[in-house]
Amino acid sequence: MRKPTTALHALLASALLLLLSTTAVTATAAGAEAEAEAPTPVGACTDGSGVTVVVDLTDLEGELEVGCAAGDPATGRAALTAAGFTASDASSGMICAINASPDPCPETFAGSYWSYWSAEPAGTWIAQQVGADASDPAPGGFEGWRYNDGASGPGVLPAALGSSDPTPVRSPTPTTMTGTSVGVDASSSVLYLIGVAMVGAALLIGALVVARRRRAASNSSD
Repeated sequence: MRKPTTALHALLASALLLLLSTTAVTATAAGAEAEAEAPTPVGACTDGSGVTVVVDLTDLEGELEVGCAAGDPATGRAALTAAGFTASDASSGMICAINASPDPCPETFAGSYWSYWSAEPAGTWIAQQVGADASDPAPGGFEGWRYNDGASGPGVLPAALGSSDPTPVRSPTPTTMTGTSVGVDASSSVLYLIGVAMVGAALLIGALVVARRRRAASNSSD
């Protein structure tokens, strides 16, 4: 009379192991997905490579924002977007808004514009003599943007960015991420593992029902 009970115990143990292993793998996959989707740290480039981009929004009641364009961006516009900023163009093709500021994007000159600057790591801001689509930023250098009349560059010097943040900085949301992207693949894997766990639970319930029926039948035959 102990065979059904022994078989039941074996099924219960197998189902329990399946559920525990599936739960652990699911938690690990979810944790890896959350880690991979965490925002990439932004701010001034710290390894001597890449181009640091400073966008001064203080004249628009915003903040001073800093991002890092990794590698060797081909143009000033490429550095701006790679550092996590969004540029909008007027019909003339000139950048008239950065991160939707000002809004609406001005189509005509009214005294202020996005002045474009560059600087060496220990230097001061120098107004660019070419547009952002024609410039070629050097790795290790600094690019600056400020919405004003063009009389002054961003309100922080590159040397200060290398030591501490002299003004409150709100980091822009990166438009791209480096490293392995898990996104949809990780989500699909987690859903698959949850499905496996549900199947395991169904098998466990089925095994219990079959075992009870067999045990009841055996007892009635006695």
